[in-house]
Amino acid sequence: MNYSEIYNLHIELLKTYASNKKEGYSSNQTEKDYYRNQLRFAEDTVQRIFVLNQLVKLYELERERMVQWCSEAYFHKKYDVNDSPDGILG
Repeated sequence: MNYSEIYNLHIELLKTYASNKKEGYSSNQTEKDYYRNQLRFAEDTVQRIFVLNQLVKLYELERERMVQWCSEAYFHKKYDVNDSPDGILG
């Protein structure tokens, strides 16, 4: 797999994450904005891949938090289902 294919794979993954994310402000929004801005200044494909990888990590961190919250809400029944961590589940 060459750098161009890795770059395209990251782009597709980010498109998928972005399309599945509901509108609104996320807990990592400032970091996402920072890396999106850095993407404009990346000079070559390797730098762009690094920046895209950081964005993917942020989306995966959000997803991990949501999965953990759902698991705790389901198995422990101590959470109100209308009190989701980012306000989109209720």
